[in-house]
Amino acid sequence: MPNFNGAIVMHTLQFIKTPATLREIVATIAENTNLPEDELTQPIRQTLQMGHQMGFLQKLNGRYFALPMTFELLMAETAAVGPNAGLQNVDSKKKLDKKSKQMCSLKKGQVDSEAASQINNESTTTLMPADSKLLRKPKRSQLKIK
Repeated sequence: MPNFNGAIVMHTLQFIKTPATLREIVATIAENTNLPEDELTQPIRQTLQMGHQMGFLQKLNGRYFALPMTFELLMAETAAVGPNAGLQNVDSKKKLDKKSKQMCSLKKGQVDSEAASQINNESTTTLMPADSKLLRKPKRSQLKIK
């Protein structure tokens, strides 16, 4: 019997709606899947232990439960990280702003040759310069017919 993944255990805990013991979780899964409890006990035990070790589940007095994730909890965790957490992407934001300004000037028709060549030589998806692109084989339609 393969190990039950955490999604089934989490869904079962949400279905039970109260902290549950291993036996209660096994009984609920066995009842809903028509599988024998003795085959389910060991894989579910392993999944619960790993979920507890990884922090997805909490255990108190032999009962497992998942803490509900609320918007307030997510905001508190974000605030705990600090206001400087987003500074790593400043360079990419500057590049994106520069790219958007260039595109606006293209739309207005005020294109100078330097901006146009820079836009044409950069990849629009990754903002990588043209010289860093990998060399690719020509497409079949671009090959000369012999």
